[in-house]
Amino acid sequence: MFKSTNFTDAESISLAKEIALIGVQATPLTSMLMAKGNIEKALSTVYSFREKTLDNTEDLSAVEGADTTEFFETARAELNNILEIFKKGASISGTALSMKSNQFAEEVNDRLLELKINIEKKLINGLRNDGSTTPFKRQLSGLIQFADSSNAVDVTGDVTEEHVKEVMRNLWNQDLAEGSFYALVGADIKEQIDTIYKDRYSYQHKTNSFGLIVDEIATNYGNLQFVLSKHVPADKMVVFNDAYVDLVYLREPHFEPLAKTGDSIKGHVIAEATLKVGSPKGVAVVTVA
Repeated sequence: MFKSTNFTDAESISLAKEIALIGVQATPLTSMLMAKGNIEKALSTVYSFREKTLDNTEDLSAVEGADTTEFFETARAELNNILEIFKKGASISGTALSMKSNQFAEEVNDRLLELKINIEKKLINGLRNDGSTTPFKRQLSGLIQFADSSNAVDVTGDVTEEHVKEVMRNLWNQDLAEGSFYALVGADIKEQIDTIYKDRYSYQHKTNSFGLIVDEIATNYGNLQFVLSKHVPADKMVVFNDAYVDLVYLREPHFEPLAKTGDSIKGHVIAEATLKVGSPKGVAVVTVA
């Protein structure tokens, strides 16, 4: 990653590329947003944005040669999310550094992975807090909190094919812009989905559709790709349109050395990030009772 000779008290070292590459399986949502380039830049501790919607005017026919005198502007609600600070420190004694010169770099890399995992958890489960009361920590809203209640699907027992179709139809009925649909699921619900299609086979060249391990299901309302995540609540499946979900940074992940006060080297990895959901209508939650 970098050497100890790179450290000075004044510099900070960007870890934006490193964080995109580590812990992909442990952080599928964060890694996917980074890989797709769904990243935006914030300029304050509250990131404001307009809801992304399409105009639904029925009749757009016009007379040949006519002047354009009517103009449209879709009503767009203003939404926002809180920028949350993520930080984790690393320290190593001078003796340990002498015994293994790259030990501190390894420690920083481990702290970076832990920071990315924590960001992943918040992007899914985060509960908004503006930091105005004790302990004054700003906290972001995650996908589950953003999800539109009209998209919700309640399940008693196991998830069935009809439930998958229902949640996809709910999103389709919202008339949003085209995008790819993903379902974040835990192990239990993923096993239920696999069971639905265990005796069905696709004769296409793509072997990840149907079969014993279901990664993608084709419906009348679009294809739904399943992503196994350890950080989704066991009773929920979170479905979203990726055209409406972005990772936002005020400060990209980076390393900052801390002042040397004794026989040790200290530093921390830090980032300030939030989630942008361009329209809550693009997010649905299936809850299993």
